Amino acid sequence: MELNNYSQKSKEYEKSLDSTYKKDNGIFYTDIELSQKIIDFLRIPSNAVIMDPCCGTGSFVLAAKHLGYTSIYGADIDNKAVTLSKKECGIENLKVLDTLANDGATVLKKFKLTKPADFVIGNPPYAPMVKDIVIDTSDYLFLRNVKDSGSNLFVAALYRAFDLAKADGVISYIIPKNFLHVASYSVLRKKILNEKTIISIIDIGAYFKSVRGEQIVLTVKNSHDENSDVSIYKYADDNFVKKLEVPQKFYSDEILLFESKEDYNIYQKLESSYKRFNDICTGYVGRGKSTNDDAICGKDIRKFSFKDMPVPKKGNKVFIQNIYSAEAGIIASFAGNLEASETVTVFTDGDEKMCRYILGFLHSRLCNYYLLKFCFNNSKLTMHTDAKYLKKLPLVEKGTTFNQIISIVKSLEIIDYMCDEWFEMVESLNALIYQTYGIDKKECDYIDARMKEIQSQRWNNDKRR
Repeated sequence: MELNNYSQKSKEYEKSLDSTYKKDNGIFYTDIELSQKIIDFLRIPSNAVIMDPCCGTGSFVLAAKHLGYTSIYGADIDNKAVTLSKKECGIENLKVLDTLANDGATVLKKFKLTKPADFVIGNPPYAPMVKDIVIDTSDYLFLRNVKDSGSNLFVAALYRAFDLAKADGVISYIIPKNFLHVASYSVLRKKILNEKTIISIIDIGAYFKSVRGEQIVLTVKNSHDENSDVSIYKYADDNFVKKLEVPQKFYSDEILLFESKEDYNIYQKLESSYKRFNDICTGYVGRGKSTNDDAICGKDIRKFSFKDMPVPKKGNKVFIQNIYSAEAGIIASFAGNLEASETVTVFTDGDEKMCRYILGFLHSRLCNYYLLKFCFNNSKLTMHTDAKYLKKLPLVEKGTTFNQIISIVKSLEIIDYMCDEWFEMVESLNALIYQTYGIDKKECDYIDARMKEIQSQRWNNDKRR
């Protein structure tokens, strides 16, 4: 059949589903164009057995058929979706089956397959397993693994895929990008790093417009090769563009999507040379808790100051807007002993000088580069300056530039906000931070260029400088 006709019918069916039902069950279908790109990218042998265990209306199975494959199998829990797929795709090996509730052996038996599949592909549902979102199985060990690994439907789909694919087979799934770094997924992440081989990760960004967050295409071999490299790709200009290869053994838990060799080298330099924020600042780091009317809100904070009040002279708190955007970067101020609402991230330190010193680092391009690249994993969506990210930041405790940085921060607190002198002093601060961290001229130029591509010109007004 014509792919355009199928695509239209698939979209119409998806639109007919209740939006709350779709969100709660993680149902967001992949368009035929992306499905074809992924299958073509995988370079699947012509005689391979291909299975999509959560096929929805069948974009992956139809894409495989269109590309000439014949041993194609698909299943989905939604009877109407499978019926539509059978009718429009003309593929017989499609079944109404809950592949999350049934183990791999049972699913293979339903398809009369005597061996696991060569390739398990698709876009499994991703939704937290809360309230009525449960998997109807008595397989206690499986449910415990899913719970320990983040209690999400896509996690369950990955565990099932390991049993559906051959020992040297391949699993290629579209999953949430935050799987790569969120702590709750650590158990499964480590299992993949220690027991499987990551062939590639494609960053496809916020591809599904109605889905909160960004996505990746994770492709793993169902066996482990300790000397393998992870190929990192970016979806850009309608193509999968290769960025670089990173040894899989480089990762022990979090998986960072380095976009270039320069990013990789700078990260290694910072990680090997300096302590983390958490090692030096032992005070409170977390959300504000005050409900008083005069408590500072995130919107009250500017870079180095407040909108409607002077910066306190003494105290031990720094307030940070909890909402973080790549375009603006960190927005924070020394806050003395003021109170903060829950829209503010607060950190405390017994040393007022250390508070201002860290404040200088937080506003630097180096810090925002590190946050964006290595804490938020290149996410372009709005993030939060929560403790789990701030505590990862590399921090030079007290270098030779310590007092100079404090002096600049104090000056930025009192001069006119965003005047010419303000911008000049911010540039002086950036230079001092680079010096403090031993960042050479080539690395400085690289970081500056990357951040100026991302941040709003408001914060990088070259003419004013």
